Amino acid sequence: MVKRFECPRCGSGVRPDDEQCFRCGEMLREEVRPLNIPDVSMRPEVLGKTTSQLVERPTVHPEKVEMDAKAKAMQRRERELAEKERVISASVEQLENDTRALEEAIKRFEREDQEMREREEILKQRELTMSSLAQRVEGALPEVEGEPGAEAQLSQLKELSQDYSKRVSDERRRQKAELDKEIEERLNRLKTIQELVAAAQSVTPSSVVIEAHHPEVFDQSNEMPEEELAAAVASVDAAVRDQLSAAASVPIASLITTGDEKLDNILGGGIPSGHILIVNGPSGSMKSTLCYHIVHNAAKTGDRRSLYFSLEQKRDSIIRQMERMGMPLAEARDKMLVVDMVDMRKATENDPGDWRSVLMRYVKNLHEQMPFDLFVLDSLESFKGMAQFAFTRQDMRDLFDWFRELNVSVLVITENSYDVLMQSAQGETYLADGVVELQMKEFDARVYRWLRCIKMRGMHNETRYYAFYHDGHEFKFSLPLVDSGV
Repeated sequence: MVKRFECPRCGSGVRPDDEQCFRCGEMLREEVRPLNIPDVSMRPEVLGKTTSQLVERPTVHPEKVEMDAKAKAMQRRERELAEKERVISASVEQLENDTRALEEAIKRFEREDQEMREREEILKQRELTMSSLAQRVEGALPEVEGEPGAEAQLSQLKELSQDYSKRVSDERRRQKAELDKEIEERLNRLKTIQELVAAAQSVTPSSVVIEAHHPEVFDQSNEMPEEELAAAVASVDAAVRDQLSAAASVPIASLITTGDEKLDNILGGGIPSGHILIVNGPSGSMKSTLCYHIVHNAAKTGDRRSLYFSLEQKRDSIIRQMERMGMPLAEARDKMLVVDMVDMRKATENDPGDWRSVLMRYVKNLHEQMPFDLFVLDSLESFKGMAQFAFTRQDMRDLFDWFRELNVSVLVITENSYDVLMQSAQGETYLADGVVELQMKEFDARVYRWLRCIKMRGMHNETRYYAFYHDGHEFKFSLPLVDSGV
């Protein structure tokens, strides 16, 4: 350790053998005190280092570093747990809402089931009424056999009785078939709903008891008062007459089947010959696929000729797309023709007039060469755009009258929202014989396609929504498990 000396008065450094401070003149002999300062310049670890390199660095403690790391990890874990808790809370709330909705759906089903039971009871009572009337008629026959003119009256009475019995029997079978079908459909919906409830409540579906009570319609015998019998007879007679008159309005032979029994039921039995049907929906709602499916099946199984006319998509593209959907053109057995604008331009190269009139002449010529029963126009918006004038309501009426002159059933594809379609200045929905609406609904981040038949003149069509999808070979229709919200 090197000793240094300083002046006690001014602090200037002095040598050990100095007697007086060279700066202030203070005497130093007896008052000099050494100041010990460690000399680090000669230490091996600092030799060759600069001043900046000799700056003292803070001491790092491994325990503190580990504790800081653990604290950060805990904070991160807390944030993750908080986020998971938020997601779980939202899921639980959604699950509770779904459970309440499913419980309400089950209650609705129970009410509907009760209504069906009441309808079955009414049918059973009508059957008893008919049996009682038949017994009365048979009992009255011997009493009038010997009276003048009784033979003709008895013959007429027998014919009326047989006709009435036949009509009642047909009505009974029809209503029983409808009830059986409706019961089966609702039982399937109930099973699906209860499975969803079981999943929501973490219960296995096997623990959910489904009471599939399906009583026979005519298996009980109860007596009825005379006034109720008379009212039941009048009700049956009115129902039979209504059904017979409705059936007579559109003969079965004039109906074109869609190839799908469920879709036929929705439309009221099929598409009547000569009807103009609007198929409306947004992009992606499978309007073109549905119309192609109808005309393809009509040509494949119904021996009906059809023409699919596309004003937007090319013919080859349509055929390839429909083949991937399980509808190859070869199955139509040369009874279906797919045409696009390119084909029409080639065939009408020298025809005068605007594109609208040229198209109508082209379709008419095709109909003369190959009479077809079904015609698809894809789409009406493209057809309007081809006209060299503003399309008015009278123009729309003329177009639909021209379709009816061809005496074919026409499917017209449109791409409007429901409100725009119903308020259209051209009045498509009023001039057309039928309107089928397709919608796309989003529930729980999934998009579902819905269909309903808004109107079908002369038919008892279904007006409620049906969920549908295409499984790659055919369409599937079912009642949706959620309300439409409209």
